[in-house]
Amino acid sequence: MPSQPDRPSIASVAAAAGVSLTTVSHALSGKRAVSPETRERILKAIEEQNYRPNIVARSLRSRKTHSVALLLVDIANPYYPAVARAVHDVLATEGYVSFIGNTDGEAATERRLLEEMAARGVDGVVIQPMALTGAEAREIVGPDLPLVLLTAETGDVPADRVVTDDTSGLTEAVRHLVSRGMPEIGFIGGPPGAVSGPLRLAGFEAAMAAAGLEVRRQWIAHAPFTRGGGAAAATSLLHGTDRPRALLCANDLMAIGATEAVRAAGLRVPDDLAIVGFDDIETAALVTPRLTTVVNPAPAVGDASARTILWRVENGPDAPYRRVLLPTHLVVRDSA
Repeated sequence: MPSQPDRPSIASVAAAAGVSLTTVSHALSGKRAVSPETRERILKAIEEQNYRPNIVARSLRSRKTHSVALLLVDIANPYYPAVARAVHDVLATEGYVSFIGNTDGEAATERRLLEEMAARGVDGVVIQPMALTGAEAREIVGPDLPLVLLTAETGDVPADRVVTDDTSGLTEAVRHLVSRGMPEIGFIGGPPGAVSGPLRLAGFEAAMAAAGLEVRRQWIAHAPFTRGGGAAAATSLLHGTDRPRALLCANDLMAIGATEAVRAAGLRVPDDLAIVGFDDIETAALVTPRLTTVVNPAPAVGDASARTILWRVENGPDAPYRRVLLPTHLVVRDSA
């Protein structure tokens, strides 16, 4: 049987291009400058020999896999693909790839994915924990793996955070409703069992207090962060004569569902009940009536998350932990 031809290697590429192994390595990694002419010769040699860098071997030498896990609550929610795209774009410029996991906000799934990603040797994890606390997430992945939490949950957790100023945006929304003569404001928040569920409710309560308004507990409902959840919660708040004049919702999908429930009840938005969402997904400007909502900047969240995890990978666990706070603001459309 004839012998198999030798597999192309970085040494054969270097010989074909007439350069050193180090120069080929620099051209592949992008860490050092290589002249355009030399780079072109190397790329031509790579193409002619069908050379593919051995990622596993390179990872063993550098102790890095150049991969980051991005664990999101619900990739069917249009907010999260925008986050994921921004993460991908930043990581790709540095030669990294991202692995995306969908947790559904369930503790068992969050735990399993964290354990699997840590076992697979990713260089870092970005997660928005819904069922687990930040401390639990840190315990699962160990003390040294770079970890970015997308939550404003309080507590001294050894992890970096990227959070949005929800209270500022909600305060702006409450002021807008008051200016429109709608101070009777209810709230639809996430499931009460979720760790991050109470955080946006706390922002609403702070916004109401800043406006000197009373929070009426009978006008607060909890539901999954979905269109169906928003519809069911709104329906429960519409029963009886004592109902709010406006509803703030914890995300846009809930707000869209709430709008459908109001219509089903024979009422009009915003004439009978104003509705405000949170996130400003693309659909918010396409539904009827167009949704007034708090802009939660998904691209900025993804960009900051990726840059923070890369910074942590570069600087190691001993560098001071970062907390990136991103602004929110209200965009007024037709629903309120």
